[in-house]
Amino acid sequence: MTDPIVSIVIPVYNAAKTIEAALTSVLTQTYPSLEIIVVDGLSTDDTQKILQQYSSKINHLISEKDHGVYDAMNKGIAVAKGEWIYLMGGDDQLAANDVVEKIMALVDPNTKLLFGKVENVNRAHRLVPAIHVSKFDGDICLRNTLHQQSVFYHRSLFHQRKFNPEYKILADYDFHLTLFEDKIEGHFADVLIAKCQAGGLSKNFTWALYGEEIRMKRTHVKRQGMMFRLLYIPTVIAKFLRKKISG
Repeated sequence: MTDPIVSIVIPVYNAAKTIEAALTSVLTQTYPSLEIIVVDGLSTDDTQKILQQYSSKINHLISEKDHGVYDAMNKGIAVAKGEWIYLMGGDDQLAANDVVEKIMALVDPNTKLLFGKVENVNRAHRLVPAIHVSKFDGDICLRNTLHQQSVFYHRSLFHQRKFNPEYKILADYDFHLTLFEDKIEGHFADVLIAKCQAGGLSKNFTWALYGEEIRMKRTHVKRQGMMFRLLYIPTVIAKFLRKKISG
């Protein structure tokens, strides 16, 4: 039986210092059926030069202006041929060379969402855990418990859904909340999947983050219960204040 293709989509912009390590972590995987897709938003540093050096090993290299990281992800997913899709940043790395092999060994015909653990490196805030253990349950209504770089998505999840590029920080949370509302089953794998930079906007706890969360959750109100409708704004504000006080 042929191993299912796993498409690894890497959106990148001005990541000359990190993109080679990211690509190497993919190219050294022991899993045989990988497709590498890189979507570069017309980087102005040496990123494009480095990508050209690896062009023979990249299945799809898209270099064009985009509307942010989630728009780039959508472009990559649109050309992906894999049965499974993994999204990683240009400054992230797969944690070990057998990560994809371990995850694919856990797939069964009913699996649509597999997720594990992520190591946060260069943490900008003390409340960001060294290891994020993803979960996919009711707590996701309060916060994004599903770290994107911990998730392998079955391609069918994108047939009628995509990331909303209007959200610049939390389109992945919006997508995960939609999956939860659609009653998609997720399965935890006790595997450290990636090492991720933890100094970006989603880990700095600015009001830009929480303001976007309020705007995003407003679109989910009709699909949630009364308690969610009453508490989602106060809960978001309370999270913001807690993170600021703890910072």
